[in-house]
Amino acid sequence: MWKEIHIESWQQFNDVISNLHYNEWVFRGQRDSVWELQSSFYREIKTHYEQPKNIECVKIEDKMIKEFYSSSHLYSSLEFNEPINGDQKDWMKYRLEPLSVMQDYGTPTRLVDWTKSPYIAIFFALDGAVDDFCIYALNVQQLESFDQTRYGSAYLDLKKDVFSPDYPSELFVYRYEPYQKNERLRIQQGLFLVPSVINKTLEQILHVYNIVDGKLNGKDVMYKLIFHTEDLQDYWFKLRQMNITHETIYPGLEGFCRSLKLNIFLES
Repeated sequence: MWKEIHIESWQQFNDVISNLHYNEWVFRGQRDSVWELQSSFYREIKTHYEQPKNIECVKIEDKMIKEFYSSSHLYSSLEFNEPINGDQKDWMKYRLEPLSVMQDYGTPTRLVDWTKSPYIAIFFALDGAVDDFCIYALNVQQLESFDQTRYGSAYLDLKKDVFSPDYPSELFVYRYEPYQKNERLRIQQGLFLVPSVINKTLEQILHVYNIVDGKLNGKDVMYKLIFHTEDLQDYWFKLRQMNITHETIYPGLEGFCRSLKLNIFLES
């Protein structure tokens, strides 16, 4: 499904990403190239259910969201107002906004973190890597165009209905950028991919698009860039030259303290 490219140099990496348009492509770095793409909710639910059903997962998700609505005001000034006009886009925002906050503060959710920046993606791939690491690149605009064609006028309704236990289990994925961004999400140029079901991995859902060697309808839509651990130190130096460090990725004291570990091997 993915078009795999083994990256042998920083120059090769730049050559590959230079052709990927900012408004179309999103990126995700993973510190182990064999890890499958999956949401934190899926990872958590699989530790408790061998074969979870989507209807069960949606009910658990709904319970967590309702508890968040009821008590988040005790810890934050953020407000989430239920739309009164029934507009699908407003309703989806009402449902997805709390999930984005919950995700940022440690709740397992269906959302999968991505970034618009391939350089920030490689930062996250490097951080903690002990084996070959990778960056996934996805032309989400092409996927959404494909879904708009195959579902037509029902597309918006389907995107809303994924939060219903009665959802018919169509398999697709779409992007979501929170209206209320926190500092970390803005710094990291972050956004989320939303899977239509939460009892499957993102990989399993993407398979329904029938993408072969990274191409959908003859267009490149998926790359998996694989990096080798022997080049890890060099890539850290390259990112530091670009001022992409823990201090710039994580706000405040947290970023500074995280950055200190690089002294273990960058000064050697």
